[in-house]
Amino acid sequence: MQKISLLIQPVLTDTQESQSFVNVDLMEEELITLTQVIQDVKDIEKIFTDFSKTFNLPASKTNNKLFQNWYNPDVVGFNNQTMCNAKIELNHSEFKSGKIRLENVVMKNNRPSIYKVTFFGNTVSLTDLMQDDNLDVLSWLNNFNIIQTPTNVLNGLKDGLDFTVNSITYTDAVIFPLITHTQQYVLNYSSDGNNPNNIAANNNTNITRRGVLPEDLKPAIKVQLIIKAIEQQYGLTFKTGEFFDSSAVANMYLWLHRDKGKLALAGTWLGNVDAYSCSGANCSTLGNLSNRYGHVDTSTGIIHYKPLIGLQSGAGLPDPGFYKDNKATITVEVTPASGFESVIYDLEIVNYITSQSVAVTQNLSGTNQLSISLNENFNNLQFVGRVTSVEVFQFQFKITYNRTLIYNKGLPPQAEIHVENAVFTSTSSSLTPTGGLITITDNVPEIKVIDFLKGIFKMHNLTAFINTDNEIVIKTLNSFYAGGSTLDLTEYIDTTQHSIESTLPFSEVKFEYPEPKTILAQEFLNLNNRRFGSLDFLSKGSATKKYEIKAPFEHMMFERLFSGTEATQVIYGAFIDEELNPTIGAPLLFFANNVIIDDEDYEINFVDSTRPADGGLVPAGTRTSLSRAWLPNNTDIVNPSTSTKPNFELHFGSEINSYSLTDYSGITNSLFNLYYKSYIERVFNIKTRLYKFKALLPLGILLELSLDDKILVGTHCYTINKMTTKLQSGETELELLSEAYD
Repeated sequence: MQKISLLIQPVLTDTQESQSFVNVDLMEEELITLTQVIQDVKDIEKIFTDFSKTFNLPASKTNNKLFQNWYNPDVVGFNNQTMCNAKIELNHSEFKSGKIRLENVVMKNNRPSIYKVTFFGNTVSLTDLMQDDNLDVLSWLNNFNIIQTPTNVLNGLKDGLDFTVNSITYTDAVIFPLITHTQQYVLNYSSDGNNPNNIAANNNTNITRRGVLPEDLKPAIKVQLIIKAIEQQYGLTFKTGEFFDSSAVANMYLWLHRDKGKLALAGTWLGNVDAYSCSGANCSTLGNLSNRYGHVDTSTGIIHYKPLIGLQSGAGLPDPGFYKDNKATITVEVTPASGFESVIYDLEIVNYITSQSVAVTQNLSGTNQLSISLNENFNNLQFVGRVTSVEVFQFQFKITYNRTLIYNKGLPPQAEIHVENAVFTSTSSSLTPTGGLITITDNVPEIKVIDFLKGIFKMHNLTAFINTDNEIVIKTLNSFYAGGSTLDLTEYIDTTQHSIESTLPFSEVKFEYPEPKTILAQEFLNLNNRRFGSLDFLSKGSATKKYEIKAPFEHMMFERLFSGTEATQVIYGAFIDEELNPTIGAPLLFFANNVIIDDEDYEINFVDSTRPADGGLVPAGTRTSLSRAWLPNNTDIVNPSTSTKPNFELHFGSEINSYSLTDYSGITNSLFNLYYKSYIERVFNIKTRLYKFKALLPLGILLELSLDDKILVGTHCYTINKMTTKLQSGETELELLSEAYD
């Protein structure tokens, strides 16, 4: 018999200090079994788990001390809301590491009798770690916030936007792909010059009054950066060089489409501040507006009326050590100019030292005030006022400062009170919406972090496990099995008695995306009675059960534009419904390609202007002819060649290529063909069998054996579907698939 040890690293509610592992007491005479599985043939969608085990622990002195009277709600101790690190050792050698969760306590005579715990593989804890968090909690993504200026949109459409974060440059981190949220496009260089949706650059009719406009587009962010943000948010490490670093996702993007229609913007930058003045007896003491106390910071949009409201040296006041009390009130006031009384704006007071907003009031119109009070001793504090709006706004800005200073004078102490005040006023200020802040977390689609990851896993048939360096290794199922060793276990397996079962659990496996919300995909569904990009795999067996694998992402049909009967080099997407109205669907994943348009007839017209509410021709704007642009597709490359198929596709099944307009007749590099075909076809092969053997595995084999290993039994080779081991004895039940996984 092997000695089994369970070690738990407790998490306590009353301390943040790291605790040592505790070797807990186990139930006498209880054999602990552990079931391990990566991909069960009867649950091909299984992800984020390799093993779990629920078992009982006695209420021994050691265990009672570990769980610290958890059963008593009046005692603060063991925290079962957070899963604990744990590990199993066999003969003092580490066998498995994972997480422990305390499930319940069985009481007898008002005393604990049994603690019920569940031991999980590390990967299953991702669900517990992320819980119901949505993507908008990934604050690291805000390193990629953008100002929506025409220049930034143009650069994002043409070249892509690079960002440097902590000395690391992320190339093409954010792009503005040619996906519209409200309107359709045409590209006709010989006619349609009066069509406001004609984006041809060489059609001279109304060329400055139609084309791609800045407000037509929304940005997209690399999926790899979302993965990085997940690492940052939850303290995880995905092993480099594996799937998330592969070419399969290198140019995959998530469109920032949270709401219908235009982007949600976080205010605008400020244009100018005209003359300002100070009134009151203490203007010189509280700050000289002619130098550092009044200006506009064009990088942040803050109007800086910054009286230095703390105690200043050289101000003719007593030494700060004499001060008994120091109180102040700061009030900001906005008065709209005539004709701007209905403009909606936000008003804030910002601590200039910390850059934190200390008071805010939103959705204002007309004259409004905002105040804060300081009731403490303080030195050298500076506060600024901030006005933001998405409309042109003219107004007067005023910041009023009052300070009451009480200090001791003479011996014995005698109180002396000083009251100081000053009012800083602009004669006029104006705000010009030259671009709003696009905050990434405000615009990511509404989807849970764990569901986003699960969606990527479902699409690519991925599996995850923790390696010895505590890294999460993400592999396709194909590459997982390809990385294993071959072990001859014939001498440890009882071949005299075993069972053989069929591996045909389903009659059909359906791979699909949610019901589409966009016009072309809806029309495809109506015409073909199936969802675009879907696949039904039908079995020849007698099973009647169906299985669905559904990715939680919008699957969009992109359209290659024609000029008359000529196919152009431009492909785009319109996120509108069959009624031609803006719509919202599931989060949109797509491949983006920076395409060189080498035919000048098909260059894209970009116009710096705004689109009228009636959708007609825009006011004349500044035009730019684009010979290169980021174009969306469901394939990793855009190639007009009918003989060259893409390396990767986002279709589960075979579809006509939206760019080359080629039907590759089922030989595409679809999600099914690349990631599911070999496994599914093997499971559904009429020659494949599921063998169940009993084995007695020595400690050396238990410590060495991995789920990706191939097992030799006699002259036959198998892969592991599932293994259940009694840890003390080494008795193991093996479920093995015949015909080795290629």
